Amino acid sequence: MKKIICLFFFLISLFTTAQTTISGHIKDSKGRPIDLVNIYLKDVFDGSVTDTKGKFTFNTNIKGKAILSVSSLGYVSIEKEITIGLENLIFDFVLQDATGNLDEIVISAGVFDASDKKKSSILKPLDIVTNPGANGDIYAALATLPGVTPVGNETGLFVRGGEASETKTIIDGTLVASPFFSTVPDIPSRGRFDPFLFKGTLFSTGGYSAQYGQALSSVLVLNTNDMPSKSSYSFDINMAGLGASYTKVWKEKTAVLASIGYTNLSTLFSLVPQNKVWDTAPNGTSASIGFRHRTENGGFYKSFLQYNTSAIALNFKTTGSEAPNSTFSNSSKNVFWNNSFSGYLNDHWKVLLTGSLSFNEDKDQFNEHGSLEKDWLAQSRITLSRRLGKAQIRFGGEMQLFKNEFTTNEDLTIIDNTLTAVYAESDIKFSKKLALRVGLRGEQASVIDKSNIMPRLSLSYRLGRKSLLSFAYGHFYQTPQKEYVRKTTQIDFESATHYIANFQWKTKQRLFRIEAYFKDYEHLIKQASNLSLNNRGTGFSKGIDVFWRDEKSIEKLTYWLSYSLVDSKRFYRNFPIEATPIFVSKHNVSLVANYKLTPLVRAGFAYSYASGKPYVNPNNDAFLADTTIDYHNLNFSASYLASIFGNFSVIFASIKNPFSFKQVFGYRYSDDGTQRSPILPSTNWSFFAGISISLE
Repeated sequence: MKKIICLFFFLISLFTTAQTTISGHIKDSKGRPIDLVNIYLKDVFDGSVTDTKGKFTFNTNIKGKAILSVSSLGYVSIEKEITIGLENLIFDFVLQDATGNLDEIVISAGVFDASDKKKSSILKPLDIVTNPGANGDIYAALATLPGVTPVGNETGLFVRGGEASETKTIIDGTLVASPFFSTVPDIPSRGRFDPFLFKGTLFSTGGYSAQYGQALSSVLVLNTNDMPSKSSYSFDINMAGLGASYTKVWKEKTAVLASIGYTNLSTLFSLVPQNKVWDTAPNGTSASIGFRHRTENGGFYKSFLQYNTSAIALNFKTTGSEAPNSTFSNSSKNVFWNNSFSGYLNDHWKVLLTGSLSFNEDKDQFNEHGSLEKDWLAQSRITLSRRLGKAQIRFGGEMQLFKNEFTTNEDLTIIDNTLTAVYAESDIKFSKKLALRVGLRGEQASVIDKSNIMPRLSLSYRLGRKSLLSFAYGHFYQTPQKEYVRKTTQIDFESATHYIANFQWKTKQRLFRIEAYFKDYEHLIKQASNLSLNNRGTGFSKGIDVFWRDEKSIEKLTYWLSYSLVDSKRFYRNFPIEATPIFVSKHNVSLVANYKLTPLVRAGFAYSYASGKPYVNPNNDAFLADTTIDYHNLNFSASYLASIFGNFSVIFASIKNPFSFKQVFGYRYSDDGTQRSPILPSTNWSFFAGISISLE
């Protein structure tokens, strides 16, 4: 037995010494580590990718001369001839930025990317944060991009003729069930999340990846920040409230992040004339805590927990001289907890594990009618990926457990749904000019007991060093909204098919992009004459999006211009004929500009235009034949970087619609149709100011 054991360990040691370990670091020209760089031996499957510190390591059994290939999007690739013997090898590489900007072939159809790491990015995270028309709201900033229609009296992103419910928000791989604060009649709600939480934003206006589903129009993919560089804390005070945050870092491996905040708009509303009668101005509290940890073998764990409360109450003037005014109030609670882990199973396979829990409670009171709604969502996802020759493959699955309780007038309705999905996708780079992404996704929803299969396809061809031509096709399904499932479960998925063609010209400081699309809706929920529901609804949306960004023409000025042409009609819900929905404007224009007056002072403006939207006029026999006046909105903002008691500080201010452009979003009619009142914004103009102080 001893001889057998000795022989066993001898064979293990012989096998181990037969392998050679290749390792090292990869940095950019400024000495910063680069993650997700592909390192492999050409014509051999042995290889790896760098971790967040730019480190890589892998083993190989081959001996003799070989070619070590190093490549990453946005950088010049390196090929180095090496000789592999019995000793381990260590290499350090410095990658130079690709000079052609489009020397790398990327999938671009339907995608707006805001990231500091991807050289193909159209925007930067700072562009989202400092957008003069957004006041720190991610969704308001995205509304300045082509394909998004500004809808001033409703909450959400309305993308390419789609409803707000057709756009989903994903944070670190998991769905956010309630990304906005509670919905209030005729008043758009802000997003719940601070834009400074995120290192990258991918906004797909169509034809998105097979990794995601349950969105007929669009997905917004947000990736939270990785390890903070140092410990710090900050204080914020503004006209709407105050807040504080704290970050503690241990040895660049572990960090804890915490924040608290309180918001109350009563002071601001007392200074600016209001079009609404507020019984309780919007107010709320928030608290969050995050955790980061980097493991010894390059794995990275992130956790984020956020809690919100909010309350609001207001009076609506009722159309009709003798009718009493209507009152509405809302109080809400929301919890979102997300966890993710990325790491390597071995030299080839990378794994991403994500999971989240969320809860939302809304208590509404409209006159004498009250309702209480509670949503729970638990979900998990696993994605495996690796490079295989010229292809990057990934596949995985997810599960969502959703429960909704809706109580009104003593009646309780409960919805339970389990959504399971599997997906597979591959990015294939055939050459420096041609790249293909092909994917397939399958889903099953228990609440309607239906399944689906969705193919996805994207193709990009580089016409020259600066120009790119892309195409995308995809089929998308979405479970009907809660209000329809409450009435019947004998319905099917709603569906849409996307066709997209995109041309992009890009230099280091300029970008031109034009995209044409056609979206074909099928199986939409339709209300029959007997008020029953079916899936016989149809519709379409087609149009052209144009985007121009320029950082070169005027020194210190960055601006972008967006234009969208949308032609959309639907025959669904309770529509008697095919018509353009009330949330669609045919023409939409946005101009955003930021100017650096001095190294410490920045100023900017954002202008938005939308042609009139349809509205229902009971005195017109033609359905949705009337339109509102055109929409105009102009916002200004400025910021000053200062030192207060030796601490870095930012003083900022903004003013919205200072010229009081008249904005009408629709009309309310009396029961007999003889009187009407316009639906107006909560205020004709407003201003905002605050200060943020950071300490170390």
